[in-house]
Amino acid sequence: MKILITYFSNTGNTEKVAYSIKEGLKENEVDLIPVKDVDASKIAAYDLVLLGSGIYASRIDKSLVNLVKEAAPNLPSKFAYFCTHASLEFYQKPFYNITKILAEHGSKIVDEFDCVGDNIGIPLKTRMTMFDKLPEDKKKKALEDMEKIKGRPNKVDLDKAKRFGETLLKKV
Repeated sequence: MKILITYFSNTGNTEKVAYSIKEGLKENEVDLIPVKDVDASKIAAYDLVLLGSGIYASRIDKSLVNLVKEAAPNLPSKFAYFCTHASLEFYQKPFYNITKILAEHGSKIVDEFDCVGDNIGIPLKTRMTMFDKLPEDKKKKALEDMEKIKGRPNKVDLDKAKRFGETLLKKV
C-alpha cells in the first residue's frame, strides 16, 4: 500500500508522532513529508493519506485545509487523522473543515489518533500570566494539568502512535 503521512508541527510534538506512526507502517511504502513540501497534484497517487497537526485554539493548521482544497477533487478514497494537543481531554473537532471537503468528494476517514503534547510553543511566563487571570479553582487545575503533560509526547505516547500505525491498515 502506498501511504502519505503529512503534517504541520509548530513545536515538534506532531512530527514525533508522525515518525512513530511511520514506524508502525514499516511494511508499506510510506512517504513522510511536512505539509509545506507536499505537491497537492500528487496526492491522488496514494492509497491512504494521514493528515496531522498540532491543535491551536481548537483548530488544525490551515496549511492542511489548503492542501486538501488544492488537491480536490482528485483525492484518495481513504484518509486518517492524527493530532497533538495540550489538553488532557480531547474535546475539539479540529478536522471539521477537512472532513466536510473529504465527504463532498467521497473520501472516507478510516481512523483518528490524538496525543497529548507539552505546550512548549507558548513561553512559561506567558502561560503563567494567562493562568493568573483564571479563577483560583481553574488556575489550580490548569497548573495540575500543565504538570501532567510536561515532557509529552513521551515514550508511552509514541509507542501508542506506533501501534496506531500497525493497526490502521486493518481498518482500511
